[in-house]
Amino acid sequence: MEQKPNYQKVAINDLTSGMWVCRLDSDLEDQPFETRGFYFSSLKQLHALVDDCRYVYIDTNRKDTRKLYINIRTQMDRIFADLRMGKALEHRRMRQVLKDLMQAVLHDSKSMLYLAMLREHQDDLVTKAVTVAVLSLAFAKHLALKQTELLPLGMGALLHPIGLLQVPNQILSKSQPLTSDELALVRQYPQQGYSYLQAQKGFEAATLDIVLHHQERVNGSGYPNQLKGKEISFLARIVAITSVYEALTRKRSDRDALSPSKALSQLYRWRFEDFDNRLVEKFIQSLGVYPPGCLVELNTGALAVVYATHPDQRLNPKIKLLTSKDLVPLAEQELVDLAETKAMNIVKALDPKEPRFEKLLKEVLNEKNT
Repeated sequence: MEQKPNYQKVAINDLTSGMWVCRLDSDLEDQPFETRGFYFSSLKQLHALVDDCRYVYIDTNRKDTRKLYINIRTQMDRIFADLRMGKALEHRRMRQVLKDLMQAVLHDSKSMLYLAMLREHQDDLVTKAVTVAVLSLAFAKHLALKQTELLPLGMGALLHPIGLLQVPNQILSKSQPLTSDELALVRQYPQQGYSYLQAQKGFEAATLDIVLHHQERVNGSGYPNQLKGKEISFLARIVAITSVYEALTRKRSDRDALSPSKALSQLYRWRFEDFDNRLVEKFIQSLGVYPPGCLVELNTGALAVVYATHPDQRLNPKIKLLTSKDLVPLAEQELVDLAETKAMNIVKALDPKEPRFEKLLKEVLNEKNT
């Protein structure tokens, strides 16, 4: 499914935004390609990595991940809009979305995780579907799952909330605790999603199982069938973890979002009671100490957001600088690899809801969107 790379030598003055840079002229000859690749945005970004650079190698087959992500999200918007209008789900259409999503995640899981965790979207169900699918496929890549497992996992993750389309929006957006009747109605959504997809035909049994059983818990407290332990399929246990992590890190009508670090801590506390404890630990390993989207304070005093992690250097991820050391929002957010920059390191993860950061982050986001 992955397209083979096509490497091309390019002078830095000929680079354009969106090109995938996979080697610098200063890299050693025996250093493999794509060991520290990134999408080029500006010469300032490049000079942050290396002072003196005359040329780089790019992969001309590597597409701009952000454009791919936006296209996938747009397609899912249209699919869910059609379903709300009572139209049938086109299996061929879903296969194409899944193909694009798998290609993007397998090629560049770090960028896809970062984009998914930004939550730049309005439709909560589409956000939930796409984010859980990205998290699940990136986790599967970390676990080195086979293609035969990736396909139903990706499709099941994309469609896992489809039954919620049958739940009135006033219930889903309610800020007060749900009544027992409302809660019972919400808890019917896995069965409703399963029944709908089963009637559509053409979906793998493993995909249907994920849609039906991603809310099951290993201690038997889940729904709809109160399955326990390994009665829950391996792929459904994966989506159980990724869907809860997505929910914890997303602002909802009844509560604020947790920071990525706090959400992982919560999952870790629940690992023996609700989830497959080995999978929880591997999921945390896949995202790192500072997960993508995590707000951090640097030793310089500046604020940054984690962009991507290194499997072998979990304390030194790639970051995007948001502010100067004086907490002044940067006009252009710089990409810095802490594994390559000894002068900078992370002091601690921050809670973006803290009053002293909320106003500042709004300024940063406003400048980013102007």
